[in-house]
Amino acid sequence: MSSGVGWIDDIDINALETDPYPLYMRMRREAPCVFVPALRAYLITTYDEVREFLADSELSHAPNAQPVLERTFGPQNILTSNGDLHRDRRASVDPPLRRGAVSTYVDDLVRPIATQAAGALSAEAPIDIVAEYLEPVSTRALATMLGIGHVPADVLRRWFHTVIGAASNYTFAEDVFEKGDEVIAEIKQVLEPVLTRLETEPDNSGLSHLLHAGMPAGQVRSREDIYSSFLIELAGGMQEPGHVSATTLLGLLEEGTYGEIVADPSLIPVALAEGLRWVAPVGGVFRETTRDVVIRDQMIPQGSLVYSMVASANRDEQKFTNGDRYELHREGPTHMSFGGGRHFCAGNVFGREVARIALEELVKVAPRLRLAEDGWAMRGWLFRSPQELHVIAEGA
Repeated sequence: MSSGVGWIDDIDINALETDPYPLYMRMRREAPCVFVPALRAYLITTYDEVREFLADSELSHAPNAQPVLERTFGPQNILTSNGDLHRDRRASVDPPLRRGAVSTYVDDLVRPIATQAAGALSAEAPIDIVAEYLEPVSTRALATMLGIGHVPADVLRRWFHTVIGAASNYTFAEDVFEKGDEVIAEIKQVLEPVLTRLETEPDNSGLSHLLHAGMPAGQVRSREDIYSSFLIELAGGMQEPGHVSATTLLGLLEEGTYGEIVADPSLIPVALAEGLRWVAPVGGVFRETTRDVVIRDQMIPQGSLVYSMVASANRDEQKFTNGDRYELHREGPTHMSFGGGRHFCAGNVFGREVARIALEELVKVAPRLRLAEDGWAMRGWLFRSPQELHVIAEGA
């Protein structure tokens, strides 16, 4: 199926992976709602239309078929389920991630991890702050919350990168899926003895909640349901804290305002909110239309796959002046990087708190931080963040 717009028909996955933002900007101007053949889906790219589409629970639901996600996370996973099934999946994930629950444990859990990792950073020598600090803190924090804190950080990072690679494999490269299968088999082998113990000795860990929360007394969820939700928590829970921190840090260093959060760490939540707007860690929310609908003169038939591109909406020129730039003291509407509706990101509170603590500990040991000559590398359209961020931590 063609879009009827030549340059949109020419878009390929590699162009989106390299840098989708110039394409989104042109879509907002010329085709704010359009079918993109490379994705086999309609894209909505403007702020008001994305917000309205996500808010209307009668207009769309999670898609019945999303091959890449089903291939990675299994059928009827939390991302592609609806109704009672989705409520059951969320009931197993939500308890330790609710705001009230997170506030009771997050500092005691994350602060020692971040303090130790920050103290090990090298001074006066270039370091990749993503690999050496931000991702390890994020992965260790999530693993500890879930109840597998004994798994080494390098193993957790390998799991994350392999699973996220499979979940974004829109070219359907079989070798990418096969690598994912190998890692998922390894994950199951590690989780199985933990789950077996938790069946009779439940605790307050995330894995224990996946087993027991919302279940009748004496019953636990099936292993396949648990593995599916765990993989999604692995992908989202490690993506958001570490990578939002990296994006925010890059923005602060490029803008020259890193010193402001050093002088006043209470600005860190504001800095992170702008980082979330500037580069959404998950760029699009997918839905399937429940009826025919017209959006910005584009007819979308019932049963169509639609991506609400929050990454594009967050830079909409009608809402954000110089939206392509990071600005610590930006004024404007709230970003939409956590999605909307029933599928609003379950880990948004935990993720922001982990990112906050990671940056708070970083500024203590590195009050003078600057970009190294090696710079940074960023890639991705659905999942986007700096894969590398080379800095010199003067005074670490």
